Amino acid sequence: MLMSTVWSAFGSVVGMFYAGMQVMVPGLPPAPLSTSVFKSDKYMGSWHFVAAAVWDEDDLKSFLTTDSSMLHIQRGDDDTLTVTESARVGDQCQKSTWSYSTWFVTDPFLFRSDYDTIALVWDGSFVNCSSCIVILFADEEEEISAMLFARDEKTPDEVIQNFKSKMEDVYMEDFYKAPLQKGYCKLEAA
Repeated sequence: MLMSTVWSAFGSVVGMFYAGMQVMVPGLPPAPLSTSVFKSDKYMGSWHFVAAAVWDEDDLKSFLTTDSSMLHIQRGDDDTLTVTESARVGDQCQKSTWSYSTWFVTDPFLFRSDYDTIALVWDGSFVNCSSCIVILFADEEEEISAMLFARDEKTPDEVIQNFKSKMEDVYMEDFYKAPLQKGYCKLEAA
């Protein structure tokens, strides 16, 4: 009970801080999706990786060998989401699976079960794409990346440019667009 109260108070303080930051930095995205909204059927299923933006060019290294990537998101047991990624790295398909906690007391933060990564999710309206999401990942090595995902394999160039522009507004100026030269790996093939 005490932890729930502490997390609720923390969430309120963070929310007020974010609202204040939006006044000072108009380019900030709107508030991220709550975990209860993100757990809805609308966001479950497959998402194609489109592009990434980072503050530090060194943080792009992990993306540079990836030709394409897909996330498959599904509700797990209790208050978790299971996220499976299939990525084409070189000529190989690789598969990774993680669980994220969606406790209401940590809303809107999604904590990976090993606590190595925290994620925040925005719907695609931020980049004028109703079939997109933007996920901000922060990991234990303090690497922070914003990633654009779309439901479709083909994302219009104007959406990609809008994402790039929005990220530049918050000084995430180093940018990577998935080459998509070798096609997507399907989950079964990874």
